[in-house]
Amino acid sequence: MTDVAIDPPTATAKQLVLRILGYGVWVGIALAPWLGKLKVRLFSALIELYPESLQDWLIPVSAALVGMIVVVIDFATNERTSKAAIRRWFIATVIVFVSTLLTLVWIYPDLVARVEKGLEGDRMAYLAVVTGTPEVPGPLPAKCKCTPGDPAEQCVGDVGLKPANVRTCFGAVRINRATRALTLLYLAVMASFAGAVGLGGLQWKNRSM
Repeated sequence: MTDVAIDPPTATAKQLVLRILGYGVWVGIALAPWLGKLKVRLFSALIELYPESLQDWLIPVSAALVGMIVVVIDFATNERTSKAAIRRWFIATVIVFVSTLLTLVWIYPDLVARVEKGLEGDRMAYLAVVTGTPEVPGPLPAKCKCTPGDPAEQCVGDVGLKPANVRTCFGAVRINRATRALTLLYLAVMASFAGAVGLGGLQWKNRSM
């Protein structure tokens, strides 16, 4: 096999790689406490309200989304964007944040069961389990040992945390729909918050120029 010489990348290519690493890696590392990847005493990230099975992939997805928001804001910084346009985008972003956060707060108790895990220090710890409903639906398959109408927390405590058992009692379709709704709301909250912060900084920069 003949060795082929590979020319070093151009300065533009090097800059592109560094920018990708900066936006894709550095942003995620810097925001690790906010995203919930790094634990900080006396601070609980929004992701901690979600089941651990969702956290494993929601954290990197939200990090990539926020990284993209930073790219867009950085691009807008170098554009001739009017203060009025920035103000409109900021207001729209705040509206998205408030509406999605309130929606999440409203539907969360109906979609997620919080089961007692045990004492951690001086307070009770809970595990979040997506059930899609606050009570056991009916009719139930024979394999489910719960009773229709029972609280979801009680049923999950009886059948255990094994995903197959939870799906048997609450239905895979119902759980999948609830999971999608919770995921989209979480991503919308995170993206709109990051966007509002970025737009606020962009407006401040324009005023100082």
